[in-house]
Amino acid sequence: MHIEDICRTITPASGEAGLFNVEVDESWAQGRTLFGGIQALLAVRAMRAAMPDLPPLWSLHTTFVAPAAPGKLALRVELLRQGRSTVQMAARLMAGEQVAAMFVAVFGASRDSVVSLKPVGRPLAADSSSSPELPFIAGMSPEFTRHYAYRWLEGGLPFSGHKATANRILLRQRDPGLMEEAQIVAMADAIPPVALSLVKGHAPASTISWELEFVHHGPAVSNDGWWRMDASLVAARDGYANQDAHLFGPDGELVALSRQVVAVFA
Repeated sequence: MHIEDICRTITPASGEAGLFNVEVDESWAQGRTLFGGIQALLAVRAMRAAMPDLPPLWSLHTTFVAPAAPGKLALRVELLRQGRSTVQMAARLMAGEQVAAMFVAVFGASRDSVVSLKPVGRPLAADSSSSPELPFIAGMSPEFTRHYAYRWLEGGLPFSGHKATANRILLRQRDPGLMEEAQIVAMADAIPPVALSLVKGHAPASTISWELEFVHHGPAVSNDGWWRMDASLVAARDGYANQDAHLFGPDGELVALSRQVVAVFA
């Protein structure tokens, strides 16, 4: 299923307000659960289905609770508060009766402000041809990565035992369609944890929580362009790793900030 196919499966459940049914196939699996980015995409799209006139998304906090296997799932959406310019909503992804993931989102309309600071952009054009595209290898690559293309610019590949604590990766969505808000949400979770680059040999890892903040909203763009994610390992101890990342659009402008807590079983 392509991303647009998945979005079309988000349908209101009969008899219960705020409940939506969804379906995702095995091509979006990451181990025994669904790729976290597609879970977040579903939550954002379900929120917008519940309230079609929501302003742009500024913050999304995700807690991954339990595995969500591919197949039919449900999303429960709840309005927490609606103010003059911001709307706060929550969603729970349900795998049967089990909560698989919880999401809290803040949507906000633009307002005049005396505070204005545009982050420094980083041109991507020179980067796009400097590294070969990684192939998808069935049985070795996480299934969901078939939907994305990757080029490593700096740092180490997962399980390479690299010493660098930062990765700089070009990526783009292979699925057809424009890069809009929800597609950007999904792609912002598509790179592997930096901690896995420091591991020599295979080891499982699982994201516990993920915070995504938008800093810029522009018009939808083609999926042809390469985006770049600069990710750094901030700390790691007791089996948990903290990671920060910056997502830059094809024009080099900073689009989103990401922070994750990852459990590493190595």
